[in-house]
Amino acid sequence: MMAEKPVKFVIFLSLILSLVAFWDHQFTSYLKEFVVLIHEICHATAALFSGGVVKGITLHGNEGGETIAVPASFRGSFILVVSAGYIGSSLVGAFLLRLGFQGRHARQTMILFGLFLISVSVLYSKLGDLAYFTGIFWGVGILVLGMLGETSSILSLVFLGTSISLYSLYDLSDFADRLTETDAGILAFWMAGLGPEDLQNEEIPTVVLILGYLIATLWSLLSIGIIFMSLRSSLSHEEHHDHQETVEQFERFPGELSPEAKLWLEKRGVDPESGIVLPPNFFLEPPSKDNPS
Repeated sequence: MMAEKPVKFVIFLSLILSLVAFWDHQFTSYLKEFVVLIHEICHATAALFSGGVVKGITLHGNEGGETIAVPASFRGSFILVVSAGYIGSSLVGAFLLRLGFQGRHARQTMILFGLFLISVSVLYSKLGDLAYFTGIFWGVGILVLGMLGETSSILSLVFLGTSISLYSLYDLSDFADRLTETDAGILAFWMAGLGPEDLQNEEIPTVVLILGYLIATLWSLLSIGIIFMSLRSSLSHEEHHDHQETVEQFERFPGELSPEAKLWLEKRGVDPESGIVLPPNFFLEPPSKDNPS
């Protein structure tokens, strides 16, 4: 586990600055395609969990992708599936980042994540397509890193969580540039009662624009909030963990304690026999000499 809060913050900030500096580098383009795949997998996962059917996942090579799914029959399932792309990516990034900073179950998480990516790629993308290649490549890489050890897994989780979170926030800029081509625009057309053929019209109805920007704003606030709360929780997790370690490593007091010392410790929630800090109100009022229990 990363021992100090400043270390965590420096690592996170360094990764952010590095990714921004190499944003147009070829390696970063592979990373972007991976995050787009995560976005599409979130759509597919929402469809499956809501009782729908996933027919395929594709990547277009221009930081765009497509999930072909048939949502369940209940009306809210379409809203859930369409919303899952942006919100789901933020949740995945925040989850991986938090696990990486906590340093718990890092290897297991990496191995399961790698197997999950490989399975989804085999099941829902065509052999030889970009989505298939991206899922297999990253899935195998994540699987190998998970098998190398705990340290490599922790660093990889922090890197993946930071990358997905950063790109998820960057992806929100699509709402300002090409709203109607995003998931928010698609959902706005659907909520306005318009069909897929209406997406091709050059003139965008005002109601679609209003709904689209409202949806985009809501998704943006949720995504930013999810990542912020996860980062805040990850950076502040150390204090609680250090307290637990102190409790677990507290050794029995040497020698014999006087009755006064035992009473003093009990009032402060410390077991005088083991030295363990106990929950408040654990000790009952000590019995009086006149009325022993």
